[in-house]
Amino acid sequence: MKKRYISSVDILEKLREFSKKKRIVTYLVGGYIRDRLLRRKSNDIDIVMEVDALTFAKDFALEYNLPMPVFYGRFGTAMIEVSGVKIEFATARKESYPDDSRKPYIRKATIEEDCARRDFTINAIAQNLITGEIIDFFNGRQDIKKKIIRTPVSPERTFYDDPLRILRGIRFATRLKFEIEKHTLEGMKKNVARLSIVSIERISEEILKMLEAKEPSRGFYLMDDVGALDIILPEVSALKEKRTEHPCKELFPHTLKVLDNISVHTKDVYLKIAALLHDIGKPSTLQVINGKVSFHRHEFIGQKMVYKICRRLNIPEDKGKFIGRMIRFHLRPHLLAKENPTDNALRRFIREMGKDIRPLFTLAKADLTSHNPGRVKNALERLTILEERIKEINRKDKISSFKLAVDGYVIMELFNIPQSRKVGEIKQKIESLVLDGVIRNRKRDIIRYIKENKKALLLSNTEGEQ
Repeated sequence: MKKRYISSVDILEKLREFSKKKRIVTYLVGGYIRDRLLRRKSNDIDIVMEVDALTFAKDFALEYNLPMPVFYGRFGTAMIEVSGVKIEFATARKESYPDDSRKPYIRKATIEEDCARRDFTINAIAQNLITGEIIDFFNGRQDIKKKIIRTPVSPERTFYDDPLRILRGIRFATRLKFEIEKHTLEGMKKNVARLSIVSIERISEEILKMLEAKEPSRGFYLMDDVGALDIILPEVSALKEKRTEHPCKELFPHTLKVLDNISVHTKDVYLKIAALLHDIGKPSTLQVINGKVSFHRHEFIGQKMVYKICRRLNIPEDKGKFIGRMIRFHLRPHLLAKENPTDNALRRFIREMGKDIRPLFTLAKADLTSHNPGRVKNALERLTILEERIKEINRKDKISSFKLAVDGYVIMELFNIPQSRKVGEIKQKIESLVLDGVIRNRKRDIIRYIKENKKALLLSNTEGEQ
């Protein structure tokens, strides 16, 4: 049986009807009103009332045959999700926080007190669902018009109580392109050290949401301004270190320019993380010899560093490996574009990168940030020509879906060796010979070649080949 679709507008109308029927004053609060005023779509509805919200939520679900709510008794909240819309019901509350935790003590409150505990004025607007009246205790609508992020009460109290709000404020400023009001910014700076009590999961969540912005550099400049970057991503903060006055080695602004460049072409936050971290190996590899600056092997150092960062930020292992590969190979397209490589060399490159070749080129193009427009134009043209060559070779040879005609078990049998690293090395060598056109990718041809060249293949070592 097909589930019926219910829009957020339909849900609000049902909430209005049910509130009238029960004679309970309910308020729509927070992000839904903010987004509506900004003409943005929202599927998160927050409902607050000064009576028991849990009973109201249960009765509402039964009245309209909706899924039964999930209850969070400690906070006095309940959640119903229907047609992709999340409806949270909460009893109006005040909160007080211990010094060493973000977990508050809760007590019942009025709607005004409930709005006062919210993070920013733009999220502290309420609407009486029965009368339709907008209740704006802290001038949130005016701040939306002025594009300002401001706390409804003392910034020091707001950020001391819940330091995660520092990152939330920066995220709102980044995604909405708002300015943070100066007293609010000062409150962030004074309490930034308290980010240490916030779980890494919540911090990582805010960083990923920040990266969804069209111009995410705003967020990282703000994090740097308030001192959060040193705490959360010291490896990015280290890019500000200046051990040379060479003007082309401004690593921090370059990195954030690359991040904005790539955000024009992708919504993939993990590729954006690769852009943010692509040069983190440079500070430790910088050398100035006879006035010449180099960062030899910074991509290898960066790859090792990024695995630790991804673990620290609780990023899934497969995404961490993808980010590491992007950093490890981010210079390769530029080098190949300058060398004018043979088709066989490109076949090996296609085989090596597989499905990651497209995002790698997106990163390589974003990495062009020279102040000389002609230089950028020429480099971009070379990369585009190389990319078209790769597409054409792949179209003809289907290399990205290439599969060797023999597997590791055949190699083990022919060489009479157990499963080991050596099996992989031999297989990789044979793959290279097939891609170079030395052997046809047919089982009998490969077996014949192995029998004729067994000793040479056993001695071969592909480990160091790139």
